[in-house]
Amino acid sequence: MSSQKKLDPLRDFLDAVVSRIEALEAHCGISMSKSASTHGSSSNAMQKAPSVKHLTGAGDAPALKAFDKFLNGSVYKLADTCDDLEMGDLGKLLTEVFGGMRYVILLAAKSKQPDDMMDLQPHLTPITEYVTKIRALRLNRDFDSHMKAINEMLACVSWVTCRAPSILPATFVKECIGASDFWSNRIRKDFKGQEGDKAELHLQYCDGMKKVLQDLATYIDENHKTGLTFNPKGVSLAEAAIVLTDNPLTEAAATATRRNDQKVHKRASLVGNTVKGGNMASMVAELAGRRTEDGSSAATGLKKVTKDMQTWRKEFKDHGKAPTVVVQPPQTKKEEKKKKKKGLPILEYQERGTKWVIENQDKESAMITGENGILVVDVTDPKEQVYVFNCEEVTIKVNGGKLKSVVIDTCIKVNIIFDTIISGCEIVNSQKIAVQCDGVCPVFTIDKTVGVTIWLSEDSSKTSSFTTSMSSEMNVNIPEGDDRKEVPIPEQFVHKFAQGSLTSEVSDLYH
Repeated sequence: MSSQKKLDPLRDFLDAVVSRIEALEAHCGISMSKSASTHGSSSNAMQKAPSVKHLTGAGDAPALKAFDKFLNGSVYKLADTCDDLEMGDLGKLLTEVFGGMRYVILLAAKSKQPDDMMDLQPHLTPITEYVTKIRALRLNRDFDSHMKAINEMLACVSWVTCRAPSILPATFVKECIGASDFWSNRIRKDFKGQEGDKAELHLQYCDGMKKVLQDLATYIDENHKTGLTFNPKGVSLAEAAIVLTDNPLTEAAATATRRNDQKVHKRASLVGNTVKGGNMASMVAELAGRRTEDGSSAATGLKKVTKDMQTWRKEFKDHGKAPTVVVQPPQTKKEEKKKKKKGLPILEYQERGTKWVIENQDKESAMITGENGILVVDVTDPKEQVYVFNCEEVTIKVNGGKLKSVVIDTCIKVNIIFDTIISGCEIVNSQKIAVQCDGVCPVFTIDKTVGVTIWLSEDSSKTSSFTTSMSSEMNVNIPEGDDRKEVPIPEQFVHKFAQGSLTSEVSDLYH
C-alpha cells in the first residue's frame, strides 16, 4: 500500500477536526477563515437571529404546521381587532406572546425530551417577557374589563409546562375560558343592543378571545395530548437551542459535523495504526497545505508544549526519570439548589376581594412592570388590601393613604412602604424583609420569618404591637429626637415555674 493511501484515514480525521473547529469558531464569534466565507459574509455568519421569525429547519413538523394555521385563523385576527379598537401595542405584544409559544414548539420538534422539564424554563423567556409587558399596559379606563379578560386568557400560555397525569394541557386551556368569559360577559353587557362599527368591534374582541382559547385547546388535543411533544430522534435541548439561536446557516454546518463524526468513529482504529507507521513528512506537508492566508491552521489555538513538558530533553535525561506531574483532584462544588419554579409575574387589582395581588416578581420583571424598578400600587379605597407572594429583590410603594391590610408571604429581600393600615401587617415564611410605616399600623404579625426590619413613624411607635412566632433577627427602628434608635425584638426567653404556674421573662441579653 502506498504512503498516500496510508494517510487517507488520517486525512479524514483531520477533516473532521477542522470542521469541528470551524463550527466552534462560528458559534463563539471568532473570525472565520476564508474557506468559511464561501457560505456568506463574516458579519452575516456571526449575526444572531433569536427571533422566531428567522427560525428555519423544522417547518415540516406537523405540529408546527398546525400551529401556524392556528395563528393565522385565530391569533392574528384577535390582534387586528385590538388594533382596530386602538388598544395601544396590545395587538403587537399578543402576536409576540404566541410567537414565543411557536419557538417552544419548534424547539421541542428538534430535540429529545429533557430528563428534567425544568430545563425548558429558560426557553420560556420570549413568552413571559411579552406577557409581563401586556400586564404593564396602561390604557384608558374604558378598557379595564378588556385588559382583565385578556390577562385571564393569557394564563393559557402555561400549557407548555403541563404534562399527564398531573394535568392535561388541553384541559388546562379550557379552564381559562371561564375566567376570561367572566370579564368578556361584562363587555358584552355594556355594548349589547348598541349599533355601529365600534360596538361590533368590542363584541368581536370578546368572541376572538374565546375562539383563541377554543382553537388552542383543539390544537393541543390533536398534537400534544399528554404534554408538549418532543422528537425522540432529535438532539439534546441545549444543542437544539444553539442551532435555533444562531444563523440558520450553522444548522447545515452542524449536519456536516455529525456526518464527519460518523466517519471518524468508523475509522478510529485505522487512524492509530497510520500515525504509528505512516510517513511523517507527508503528514507535515498535509498540515502545511491547510495553512490559510492569515497563517491560521487546524492547530491554531491549541495548547503549546513548554520546555518543562518535553521529557526527551537532556536536562530530564541527566536526572534519570522524568519528573512526575501531580494531578490535583478536581474540586467538587456543591450542587446549587435549583430555584423554586416561579409563575408569570403579576401586578393587578382583583375586584373580588378588593385585593391588589403582586406575585412572582423579581428584579428583572420589576424593571419592566414598575417605575424605575419600583412596583407602585395606588389605593383608592380603605377596604383594599395588598397581598405580596413569592417575590424576590423588589421594592413596593403603596400610595393613597389608608388601606385595610398588607400580607407578605414567601418572599425574599422585599422592601415595602405604606402609609396607614387599619387592620395590620402580616409577614410569613419570608427572609430579609424591610417594612416602612409612614402613618400608623396597629399590629405587626411575624411568623416563620428570618430577618425583619421595621421602620416606624413617631405616631406608630406609640401604638404598634408585635406578635411573633418561630422567627429571628427582628429589629424595630423608632424615632429618637432627630435620630433613630434600633431596638431588637427578643428571640430568647427564660421560663420558670412559680406557685404551679409557668412564667416567662425576656432574657438578660436584651437588658
